Amino acid sequence: MSESKIIGTIMYEDNNNQRINTDEGIIVEASLEILKKAVEKVLFEFSEEILTAEGVKKYSGDPVVPGDSILFEEHIKPSPAQVVIIKIDEDLWYVISTSETPTGGYPSGRDAMRATQAEEKRLRIIKEFLSEQTEVKKVEDVRNWQPDMRAEAVDVLDIINMASKRWIR
Repeated sequence: MSESKIIGTIMYEDNNNQRINTDEGIIVEASLEILKKAVEKVLFEFSEEILTAEGVKKYSGDPVVPGDSILFEEHIKPSPAQVVIIKIDEDLWYVISTSETPTGGYPSGRDAMRATQAEEKRLRIIKEFLSEQTEVKKVEDVRNWQPDMRAEAVDVLDIINMASKRWIR
C-alpha cells in the first residue's frame, strides 16, 4: 500500500521505501491554445497525443478531462524531448518537461546531466513565455502552489502525483 504525504511543500509518494519527488513542473491557469503556443517555443517537429489518467490513448476530438495528459513529443531519436500537460481543472494545468530515457540508460553521468539541464531549460522558457501573456492568470512552480479549496487539494495532489510517477524520469 502506498502512502502520500507532504513534507514541507514537496509531496512524496512512499512506495515500498521508494520516494518519488513531485516538485518538478509548473501550475498554469490558461487556455490549452496558449499552452500549445508555449510548447511550440521549445519543441520542433513534434506530435501530440492525448492519454487518459490510465494511459489509454484518446482521439483528438475527445474532450480532455481532469487527469488526462497531453503528450507533446519531438520526432528526434533516440531520446525525444517531451512536454506533458496534465489537466487539473477547467483551465488549470500541470506542465512538466521530460525526455524519454534511452534504452539501457545514458552512456555517462555527463549525458544524463545534459538531459536534465535541457529539461529545466525547456520548462524555464515555457514559464517565461506564459508569464508574459496577458491571458494567463497564473504561472507557479508546483512546489509553491496551493489549491484554492482544501477539498480540492487531495484530488489535485493525486493528479499531480500520478502524472509525476508516469512522466518524470
